[in-house]
Amino acid sequence: NNPRAATSVIMDMSGSMRSGGQYIACKKMALALDGLIRREYPGDHLSLIEMYTFAKLRHVSEIPELLPKPVTIRDPLVRLRVDMSDAEVNEFMIHPHFTNIQASMRLARTVLAGQDTPNRQIMLITDGLPTAHYEDDHLYLLYPPDPLTEEATMREANRCAKEGIIINIFLVPSWSQNSEDIAFAYRLAETTRGRVIFTAGNDLDRFVLWDYLEQKRKIIG
Repeated sequence: NNPRAATSVIMDMSGSMRSGGQYIACKKMALALDGLIRREYPGDHLSLIEMYTFAKLRHVSEIPELLPKPVTIRDPLVRLRVDMSDAEVNEFMIHPHFTNIQASMRLARTVLAGQDTPNRQIMLITDGLPTAHYEDDHLYLLYPPDPLTEEATMREANRCAKEGIIINIFLVPSWSQNSEDIAFAYRLAETTRGRVIFTAGNDLDRFVLWDYLEQKRKIIG
């Protein structure tokens, strides 16, 4: 009798998630949430998305093998543009460790659009600002984080909002995290009437499961 809900979990696997073993907590969370839904809410939809320079749907069986992407460029200033429409360019030629929240939300929005329920949400687990985005067929890798990337990411958040998708952000700690990361997370969440939840990495699975159960209570109520 429970109303059906659809959730996409975006898991940050960029290079910075290696710090403090945050990626391990992220994988534990994904497996725990999958187990909860299979056991208690089998009518609900769950999709898992790996976020790095690109965004990829992952089956739960692939989660144990996921690792943060290796840092392949250490320049203090990175300004790269790649034409992804070029037939001679492929993903394996591109630095993988950047954070593409825009592409990940776009993939989640596409997946959730196919779910016949008004109860749709994105759970975004990340440690900071985006550093990659698309403009048409061009992929931009910009570090330090650039306003162009933030604007492109916010445009995608607005598309999610128009489709009734809520974005809740679970912000895990990072050595480089500062007030700008936190302010951006709030702007992103508030655009879709979502929330920002701060959690230490080891408690991530507990916080996500509690939040999922709380959302279910609201739907049922």
